[in-house]
Amino acid sequence: MSQSDLQRLLESLRTADGVELVPASEYALTGFGEELRVPVISLGLWGLGLMSDGVDPATARTDMVALCMTVAIAPGRLTGLALECDVDAGERFSMTVGDGALRVRSGPSPASSPTPVACDSGTFLALSLGHEKPSAATEAGRLRVDGDAEAVGHLFDAFAEAARRHTAVRPAPLTA
Repeated sequence: MSQSDLQRLLESLRTADGVELVPASEYALTGFGEELRVPVISLGLWGLGLMSDGVDPATARTDMVALCMTVAIAPGRLTGLALECDVDAGERFSMTVGDGALRVRSGPSPASSPTPVACDSGTFLALSLGHEKPSAATEAGRLRVDGDAEAVGHLFDAFAEAARRHTAVRPAPLTA
């Protein structure tokens, strides 16, 4: 998307009261825009469910997969886990786990010392979908965690459990 197309889109969203300009020349969802979060994530989960044959790392956005996990992870699965990390996996975004909930946002973490997590998009997707264990990816040099690797491993385990529930093979539609 070109810069001018992006600017036009953001202006349209501002006019519709979906986003607002906040300090540091960034955009944030308004209350009205926040109402779109659940339906958009639900659509993402529906799409994830269609990918039982695999996800193409060249076209999937790692930050969007993580965002889908904010709804997909079973309630209570993250209870007791506290983690703040900056992720570089094709896109740069941050993930925060606290009070049993996962939050994902674009850009760096606002925390003073988040755990850096780095891997390519294929590795992030393999970890998120349960096709690879974090320990194996770390040993192979495909995942680097400079901090609480155990907490990051628990988070990817929760992602994998959620993905297994949402990517189960669906029965074929009935024909008339």
